[in-house]
This record gives sequence, structure tokens and C-alpha cells, in this order.
Amino acid sequence: MNKKILILGAGFGGLDTALNLRKELDDSYTIELIDKSEYFIIGFTKFDVMFGRRTAEDVKSYYKDLAIEGVNFIHDEILLIDPEQKNVKTVSGEFGYDYLVVALGADTFPDAIPGFVEGGYEFYSLKGGEKLYTAIDNFRSGTIVISIFSKPYKCPPAPYEAAFQLDEYFKQKGVRDDVNIKVLIPSPIPLPIAPNVSERIEELLTERNIELYSKHKVTELDIANKSAVIENREPMPYDLFIGIPIHKPPKVIRESALGNGGWISISTDNLETPYENVYAIGDVTNVPVGEFAVPKSGALAENGAEVVVSDILSKIKGEESTLRYEGIGTCFVELGEGMVGKLNTNFLGKPEPEVSLEGPTVEFKQDKIRFEKDRIEKWFGVRQNQ
Repeated sequence: MNKKILILGAGFGGLDTALNLRKELDDSYTIELIDKSEYFIIGFTKFDVMFGRRTAEDVKSYYKDLAIEGVNFIHDEILLIDPEQKNVKTVSGEFGYDYLVVALGADTFPDAIPGFVEGGYEFYSLKGGEKLYTAIDNFRSGTIVISIFSKPYKCPPAPYEAAFQLDEYFKQKGVRDDVNIKVLIPSPIPLPIAPNVSERIEELLTERNIELYSKHKVTELDIANKSAVIENREPMPYDLFIGIPIHKPPKVIRESALGNGGWISISTDNLETPYENVYAIGDVTNVPVGEFAVPKSGALAENGAEVVVSDILSKIKGEESTLRYEGIGTCFVELGEGMVGKLNTNFLGKPEPEVSLEGPTVEFKQDKIRFEKDRIEKWFGVRQNQ
């Protein structure tokens, strides 16, 4: 009798889990992958859209072109997850499973901050990036405010990358002296889990004449007066406001026994939930690191996929898995002018979390290009526009 492995979410974690399980298992195991989107994008490519370097269509990889043979992709929206009954309900039907891997990511809620939808911009969606490109392309002078509303959010360096690239963009246009760039953060330092890297980010911001305002939590946009309302502080005027939207688990997770109103808690040994043979990886999880948590990024979701694949295969073979989740990954940090840094992490594999910023160098730009190319090729084959 065939066994079924069901994977919910076709991002970094879901795709890598499907690919690597399919490589190791024979046809007695059916692998199904469900996602409500028609396409996949790598998060950092949204900057290319935001700055007009590529179109939205350029950065999409369509699931109809999925190159993982033997994996059944289902384009559908998940409505209910019942881990007790081993059942997943979608718009079009119901799915049982022997093993379940939940990799549904995090959703953004721009409307959680009053006035933001009407008066602000974001780059965490392709439509947001396109809209923002039009705004900055027409911007010639004034104050740009970038605000992190709250934690957690996907790709912690992203707000600073946006500031660095805005600096480069307006230098190229010859109007940088007429543009003020300010970054507002609710925390005391840019990356609270990594004080050493935070110090370097602050230095890089200062070098580029970008102002950093710590402990500034924006609670509302006063559109009429074009000012950001800040908790326990004076309002901050702006001409262009860019916000990092509030992030929450998808509704289906919050309403399930897995999320119980929030993120999914898992064992750091093998990323298994309290329900046997039910795993969760990537942005949808909460993995504590002292008073903080493992950040949400594609690279760390890949590390999670590696652990989950190892554990499932070990169970099938009746062996004990020796691979433990350590929060290991490398994220690229774009600083403009062709310079890229590497943020290397090992959150759980050492007595203390290790986070370092390597570079920036011009060579790392090529590494970033290869990172995208390699993943698109292994999951989707070679694209025509590459």
C-alpha cells in the first residue's frame, strides 16, 4: 500500500523537501505539494523590481514548469489542517497523509497600521515593489522614512538593504544631496540577536549619511499631515513612507491546533510538531534562541528542509536520525554599488548564537547571482530569461 507525504507550501523549504525526498524514495511513496500561488519568487529579487532592474514577470518561476519529476503539484488554497484526523481540506477537496510537512511561510498585514495602506509603500510583495518603483523614480527631493513596525518579519537585513540601495539610486540620479533617508526601528539596535553585526550596519548607514532612529515604533500614519505617529515620541514628517508590514502566521495556521493562534512550535531536534509525523519548517515556525528567535529567511528554511528530510527517511528506514536543526544559513546583504555582504548564521549549533557579516565585496555579488540561478535550475530547470 502506497504511503503519502503531503507538503503544504512551495517556497524554499517546501520545494527542497519535495526534491530531496523524491530523490531518495521509490514509487511506493506519493509526494504531493500544495500551494495557492501560481509562481515562486526569491525574496531578494523584489529589490530588482523596486528599483526597475527587472520586471515582476522576470523574477517569477511558474509551478507549471516545476522540474521535480514524481512530485504532484496541486494549485489550491488550504482551508483547514486537522493533525488529529490527519486531514487537510482545500477549496477543491480533502487530502490525507502519512507524513505532513507544513511550510506555509508568513503573511503580511499592511492594514494592521492605520493609514499605511492609503499613505505608505512596501516592497514585500511584487505589486508593492512595482508601485514603489514608480514613486521613487519620480522622487527628486525630500525625506524618505523607512519603518520597521514590529518583529518578526522576513529577512531581517532587508530594511537596511532598501536604505543602502536608495542611497545608490539617488546618487546615480544626481539628487542624493536633496534626499534625506531615515530608518526607524522599534528595537535598540538593527539586529537584536546579533550586536556585532548591528554595529557594522550602523557604521555602514553612517558612512552613507542614512539616519538611524532606534526605539521608534510607528503606530499610525497621519496622512493629512504626512507624518508618522510614533509611540511616546514626536511625530516624524515624511515625503515618502516605506514600511515593513506586520507579519503573522497564515490564517489557516492560526486557526489550527498546530498554530493555536500563533506560530507553530516545533522540536529543535527534528522540527517535528507535537503531532507525530507532522513537521513544520521555515517562516511559519517559532524557534526560540534565548530571548529571541531564529529569524525568518529562505536560507534557514532550506536548513530546516534538510533536517526534516533526514528525519522522515530515518523513520522509514527504521534508523535514528543524526541530523539536528542548528539554524545554519547564509543570507546576502545588498549594499549598492555592486557590493554585497554575506550574513552567516549558526543559531543553535554552538553554545552561543554565531552571526557574522562577511565582506562586503564585489565577488559576493556573483555568489548572490549564482544562489538564485542554482535554485531556479534545480527546482524549475533553465529559464528562457536567464
